[in-house]
Amino acid sequence: MRTFTERSDTRRVDDEPSMPTRYPDQVLEEFAKLAEECSICYQCGTCTSACPSARDLYRGPRRLVRLILAGEIDALFASDDLWRCTECGACTTACRMEIDVASVLARVRALERIHGSIRCPERTAAEAAARRLERHPRIENVLFAAAMAARGHVPRDVVGAAEAGMKIVRTRLPGPKRAATGASPTRPTVTLPFYAGCSLPQDGELHALVHEVAAGFGVRLDEVDAGCCGHPSRGAVPTHFTSDERVWTACPACDASLAEASVDTAPLWDALVERARREGFALRARSASFVPYVGCLADRDKAIAALGDAAELAGVDMQVAYPGLHNACCGALGGMYRGATKGSKRLLEFAAQAGAPVVTPCVLCRDNVRSAARQLRLSVPVYFWPEFFRAAEPPREEASDA
Repeated sequence: MRTFTERSDTRRVDDEPSMPTRYPDQVLEEFAKLAEECSICYQCGTCTSACPSARDLYRGPRRLVRLILAGEIDALFASDDLWRCTECGACTTACRMEIDVASVLARVRALERIHGSIRCPERTAAEAAARRLERHPRIENVLFAAAMAARGHVPRDVVGAAEAGMKIVRTRLPGPKRAATGASPTRPTVTLPFYAGCSLPQDGELHALVHEVAAGFGVRLDEVDAGCCGHPSRGAVPTHFTSDERVWTACPACDASLAEASVDTAPLWDALVERARREGFALRARSASFVPYVGCLADRDKAIAALGDAAELAGVDMQVAYPGLHNACCGALGGMYRGATKGSKRLLEFAAQAGAPVVTPCVLCRDNVRSAARQLRLSVPVYFWPEFFRAAEPPREEASDA
């Protein structure tokens, strides 16, 4: 096992000579433990090939692990890729040697928070989110954007940022708002506990639409006002929400974070599709075909299969290419600030060629992919699940009998 004494490399990422950096003993000891855990890694690259962000990374999981094994602490603490990891866990799942790569990188990030100086958008976003969540229950997007700007990061998609700001303003202004409708009177009604997260409640129209679409399936959403799931802070501030029963969500990031807190969650859209299948009614869709995009934090195979089930019930075509196209990272926390990813570019080009819109179960993915479409000047509509699918209305005679 390598002995960690001080910074072992004498060159920065840009290959300029630098003086050795000394770290506290506890940092060196932690890196020694990490190196021991990764010692059986034989650098096959399977973790990087599984990573939804791999096309946009300079190093990727394999090379980050290699730096740990080589004792290159400074190089690790200077790599943006450390923070562009979205904690999806694909690297851990794929590892042939059963190394928990995602956990290893999370521990390195925790050390970098204290001893590093990375200034990438994702790192800055996590810091801004953590500061907010230490004092308040949820992220306020306007204040979050102001905190990012104060740290030198401004959105590349000015139009998208302005639209998001206007939605928040309209939600807060006095006056009539679009009300969430009750459950459909023509179908049996069930009530599901619903966790909306941070972003959805800040878009009043979309928030009401989710309730409205669920109501069309005979589902009334009993919404819990529980604040943020903690994901934007990247582990610095955990969720304060607890539940002894399953809750339904509208965000894969919320699913992932609440699962870490041992909360049983499930995507709302899966419940709606299952209800339609069980009750024997169809869905209707906004167009005759679509391209699925499930993002990097969803269970890829399960999420794509659920969109396929919705397509079947709606009688529309789901245009699928290779699996990685449909879950490549949209940019996650840094998307609005970094611009289009290679993954979102390929996805949008595929959708443009197919002449079909993109449909995603994640509102954050929708916003980032829409921003990418504007940046790339590709005329591809991008829809959040409830903007594209609805329960089909029952026939008039059936409704009158109910």
